[in-house]
Amino acid sequence: MQLKNLFIPLSLILATVQLSHATENNETKINETENKTRVVMLGTGNPGFDYKRDGQNILIVVNKQLYMFDAGPGFMKNINYLSDQKWMPSNTIFSNQSVYGAIDKLFITHLDSDHTLGIGEFLLRPWVQGRSSQPDVYGPPGTKNLVDYTIKAFKSDIDHRTGGPQPSNPTGFKAKVHEIANTGLIYQDQNIKVTAFKVPHSSWKIAFGYRVETPDKVIVMSGDTRFDENNLKYYQGADVLIHEVMSDVAYKKLPKDWQNYMLGAHTTTQQLADIANVVKPKTLVLNHAIFLSQSESGLLKEVTDQYAGKVILADDKVIID
Repeated sequence: MQLKNLFIPLSLILATVQLSHATENNETKINETENKTRVVMLGTGNPGFDYKRDGQNILIVVNKQLYMFDAGPGFMKNINYLSDQKWMPSNTIFSNQSVYGAIDKLFITHLDSDHTLGIGEFLLRPWVQGRSSQPDVYGPPGTKNLVDYTIKAFKSDIDHRTGGPQPSNPTGFKAKVHEIANTGLIYQDQNIKVTAFKVPHSSWKIAFGYRVETPDKVIVMSGDTRFDENNLKYYQGADVLIHEVMSDVAYKKLPKDWQNYMLGAHTTTQQLADIANVVKPKTLVLNHAIFLSQSESGLLKEVTDQYAGKVILADDKVIID
């Protein structure tokens, strides 16, 4: 009897231990799933009109922290598409402890308007919804002017909200601007390391691409750039290479002056396929696609005919994990 009585509790103990270990393993898997790096293409357009593609914005999410790259027109509304994702901060309005407070880091590649017309949205819309912490904005020389004059342009709106009956705070729209002029590490925290590298884009004196390293991914964003072998060293080892692209077939049909301009500013499908064949990213994302007279499927085929790796033609709200 004594042995039998002893056996029953031991069985229960063993079962409890096994269940506890299983629960811990499940929780670990859930945490790992929620904390791993996601790349979200919130805006994938170019300066032209495209009802399917908003202005440029690439969102990287790590451990529920948000890191945004570029701020083209219209991208901000696409944040709402992610509101039911467990790996996103809570969608609690009128609180800094929410997705609105987490929209607080922006990195600008260059100051073309299709990459910056959404600066006002970045500064003001999360603030109206509760952001009280000051956001950080990184970008080339001229970024501070852009931010300062955007705030001046919306002075009437800001005064109305801060001076009237609407609950508000005086800080959430005031960005801390960090202008960068050289290649190198520009930002680092416990989740992410961001390196800026200069790229050649038409007549801009300073334009950047960004290499981002997280605990589980290397993401490289070309920004707007023509083909340059110097870029390739920053592309090496990329899990995700997000690169601008222009139809090689279609640009050759343009008038000669536009051909010359385009080739000095952008990377053709043939050039990008050549790049991918050298650096071999795990995933190549075609962004800021300049179709001209080419179809979407045609532009994609121009690349995949020359490169056999995984290729995605970016649309708004595409999630890469």
